[in-house]
Amino acid sequence: MADSEDDGATRGSLTVREKVAQRLAVRAALDTPDVLPFPEGRAKIPGRSLPQAQLTVTGDRVTAHLKVTVAWPAPAVDVGRAVQRNVAQTLSSMGGLQVDRVDVTVEQLSTVTKDTKRTR
Repeated sequence: MADSEDDGATRGSLTVREKVAQRLAVRAALDTPDVLPFPEGRAKIPGRSLPQAQLTVTGDRVTAHLKVTVAWPAPAVDVGRAVQRNVAQTLSSMGGLQVDRVDVTVEQLSTVTKDTKRTR
């Protein structure tokens, strides 16, 4: 039977490594409508695939900067805002992190249609 005074502080701790948080952020960006993985249909060039996420995790706080490819003709500003929301929500709910800031840079637009969007 559970103790009625049981709270999260007495059960232990959770540590989310920066690499895990980074993968959560990339997945959240890819799950955003009109965000495409890049390069489409080309051999991957090391360090050039998108989306990319750079995170700074300090304790349970995180700041994130993402670079994404947006499907043409989707409005880049709207897609960027949606990426911000999705990444912040995912890092908070799945990573248990307090999100201080999510910056998004649209690196490129792609004419690849949504129907051919790849998932990782």
